[in-house]
Amino acid sequence: MNTIKEGDFVVLRGSDNGRLVQVDRKKPVFFGKKKINIHAAIGESFGSVFELYNMNLRKITAAEYKKRCSECEVPGGDAQTTGQDNRNLVDNNNSQRLTREDIETFKADGTSGETIVRTLVENSATFRDKTEYSQRKYLHKKQKKYQPHLTLERPTARLLAEVYYSQSPLKIGNMRVDSLAQMLTCCNVRSGGRYMVFDSWLGLLTAAVLERLGQDGSVVQVYAGHGPSSSYRQAVNALNLPEELLHSTLLELPYARACALLAGSASSETPAEDVPKDGPSFEVEMAEASEDSLLANNSGTKAAKQQLESNDKSTAATDPKVCLALLSLGMPVRLKTVAPPDIPKNDYKDAERAVRKQRRMQEQERALGLLRTRSVDGLLVASKHHPTAIVLSLLEFVAPSRPFAVFCSYREPLVDCYAQLKDAGSAVFLKISESWLRSYQVLPDRTHPAINMSGGGGYVLSGIKVTG
Repeated sequence: MNTIKEGDFVVLRGSDNGRLVQVDRKKPVFFGKKKINIHAAIGESFGSVFELYNMNLRKITAAEYKKRCSECEVPGGDAQTTGQDNRNLVDNNNSQRLTREDIETFKADGTSGETIVRTLVENSATFRDKTEYSQRKYLHKKQKKYQPHLTLERPTARLLAEVYYSQSPLKIGNMRVDSLAQMLTCCNVRSGGRYMVFDSWLGLLTAAVLERLGQDGSVVQVYAGHGPSSSYRQAVNALNLPEELLHSTLLELPYARACALLAGSASSETPAEDVPKDGPSFEVEMAEASEDSLLANNSGTKAAKQQLESNDKSTAATDPKVCLALLSLGMPVRLKTVAPPDIPKNDYKDAERAVRKQRRMQEQERALGLLRTRSVDGLLVASKHHPTAIVLSLLEFVAPSRPFAVFCSYREPLVDCYAQLKDAGSAVFLKISESWLRSYQVLPDRTHPAINMSGGGGYVLSGIKVTG
């Protein structure tokens, strides 16, 4: 579907910045210093262009947007005369006859941005004497301030990488978009493959692999600790993929259970005393306690049996008692996204936690079943921890003659991993590479490299697994 729905994630793109937001009819979003009501985007197509008008979005047509962005459009009648050079211009801050109070009055009266820009040009004493290039630069600056445009784009792995990197490179471990592409290329990520991803950076690498797979294949997302962090699938959720596709393609597994599988004790549960009480497992314990108290009520069990007898197993449960009773009988269930008003909020939260726990346990068992075959088609690692131990252990699940790639912001951890793999003789064609990217401005007679560019995008260790 190309239509924006409530709850979807979109990327707000301005002239030189972008931000990932979730569409909510009642909740405004912040873009830069502006507070924007985004409800007007619901029902519109991805890629639509809007202008800001009194904190609201107002859609403009493609023809109108093209007209406004045209470099040849210079508002004002007499102002279109182009000067020869700027030798007679003096920067004394007296060239504009409009005061700041006049401009604020225009904005308070609801005057359109186009009218404000035109008025500024007409009241500029030096605009006519500027060169054509200076006139266009002046117009772009004023249009950006008083006539901003926003494009609502569909999130993709590339777009998410650019947005995250522009906001804070540390959020994604300084993984630039070219480094992300190099990781996918080194591991030959393709539709129908089975891949293992150790991802510590908002799930960006996992989202990129999922995007390459399409609707065919499997991804095992491995994370450190006994439970996932709250943002371990932020980028995955931003892709707006169908829930059924995520459940059938994306699996999760704690790194500890993967190591236990290597040791031959994957069936054993994690000891409760080893889990911190402020983590996700504490929520599970609370959910289990509430489950016992709710199942003590016979009404939930009777309703669950009636739902089983009706064979309507795909319908979302509306009563948390029914949901927890179905879970006790081993049935897969799901809850409504919005809790009905007649159900206590705490009961609904308990049932929601139980459903999440059941889904995670099912994903982990399926992931363990896949890893037992030791036929994974590729391993991708982007970890905030030292990668050597992670790579050496997870590489055991990769089939022979299959590629792997490891990303790190620094070269020294990859050098250590390189040496360990060389000594173990478990990989060939080992290579450490540094990606390099330069952006260019492409305009008629003004094509040149961008003035500012990033100093580095990290390092990638790649190779092919072999058996001794």
